[in-house]
Amino acid sequence: MRRLAAVLLVAWVMSGLFLTLQAAHPLPGQVVEHNAVPFRTIALYLQNLGSGFWLRQALGNLLLLMPIGLLAPVAVPGLDRWWRVGLLAAAVSGTIEIVQLWVPDRAADVDDLMLNVAGALIGLALLRLARATRQPPPPSSRR
Repeated sequence: MRRLAAVLLVAWVMSGLFLTLQAAHPLPGQVVEHNAVPFRTIALYLQNLGSGFWLRQALGNLLLLMPIGLLAPVAVPGLDRWWRVGLLAAAVSGTIEIVQLWVPDRAADVDDLMLNVAGALIGLALLRLARATRQPPPPSSRR
């Protein structure tokens, strides 16, 4: 199970890197700007919930590193702590955002980093929930 989780995690992260580190092709008139102000882009997402574009952006950022929370603790049991998953996700996301400074038509955004980390932590919560529902109930204390 550990090996399968590791293979799936590497495949997911590699495909995510491929998607996020290639040149983007924004629509005409669409401006791509770097953002270092926390919650600026998240506010745009919340103001435009009816827009498919902004909804895809928000959900994509949440889902991008969710497998770190779902699979990394299975592949490497020592990562089964929320703060370790958060640090790993922040390191991966921070690297992506820094590299995007030099990728054409891409933008580095602190809100992307925050949503990526939140997604990884949601993944860990889902893993823990799945584990809790699979475990047998404790033996009855009655004799």
